[in-house]
Amino acid sequence: MSTVNRLMLPFDEGTIALPESGQIIVLRAKTEGYGDFPKDRLSCVQGFYPTFQFLQTSGYQTTTEIPDTAAMAIVHLTKAKDENRALLARAYDALEEGGTLVVDGAKTEGVESLMKAAKKLHTVEGQLSKAHGKVFWLTKTTQDNPFSDWASALSPSPNKDGYMTAAGVFSAEGIDQGSAELAPVIAGKLKGRVADLGAGWGWLAQQALESNPAIESLDLIEAEHLALHCAELNLNDPRARFVWGDAREVTAKRSYDAVISNPPFHTGRKAEPALGRAFIAAARDMLKPAGHLYLVANRQLAYEATLNECFGRVDVVNQSSRYKIIHARKPK
Repeated sequence: MSTVNRLMLPFDEGTIALPESGQIIVLRAKTEGYGDFPKDRLSCVQGFYPTFQFLQTSGYQTTTEIPDTAAMAIVHLTKAKDENRALLARAYDALEEGGTLVVDGAKTEGVESLMKAAKKLHTVEGQLSKAHGKVFWLTKTTQDNPFSDWASALSPSPNKDGYMTAAGVFSAEGIDQGSAELAPVIAGKLKGRVADLGAGWGWLAQQALESNPAIESLDLIEAEHLALHCAELNLNDPRARFVWGDAREVTAKRSYDAVISNPPFHTGRKAEPALGRAFIAAARDMLKPAGHLYLVANRQLAYEATLNECFGRVDVVNQSSRYKIIHARKPK
């Protein structure tokens, strides 16, 4: 059962009633399960481009920013503790006094610990458990936000390496080791038009620009809106262009001289090699006939078959205990 279906339990059972008027906001909105909500009053907040695009084309009001006022707020949890706390705090801020805040999450997303922490600051009126997770809810009783100390985690701030990141962004705490191993390999090897697929908060792109003066432009293509915003704060190079989108969707075919990538390989807790394979296929379609792909991947991920299907020559140019650096050329 999906988290959205679990969410509907208190509504179906009449424990929570939909507000008769006013906006209903859904933070980290999912791709399904809102059929019982009034579509004209539902505002889906989502910064992950594929989900945002799906919701928008499905006819929902969709935004990356949390609206200022709402009669009800629903928060779907993610796997990031600080992001979840910040979402709850900002949802509370957006509510009108007397509005209902509903939190829906799996046990693996920390819903139990979040509810315990919330109870220390505010009365939790009810809870229901099912499908390895929980829904709990509370009513906004004061304009003073008891969760205000949690809200700042979604505002970009310097991490231990001095780069602007935020809660929920991949490797927010510091430079990802995979990118750190790829950066010296690409130094002096890139020129012309370059794309960084899954650019995150921009560290790898910054290294590429600094070590490759022959780069004419570098497109940072990133699906997570907040990560791309952090990248804009971190990079001050006129050659950098910031593209919010799905790296797997190729619109500029055969137009890049090089592609660099530290692709994601999971959306939840389980590895999903298909994500990396889709990035490889996209890189093939984006590259000019003489283009080059430089990719870093966990050593255990079997990308070789896809690489050989997509490129005429594939070389592992560096390996460590955790990562392999792959140089592919001659896109098929």
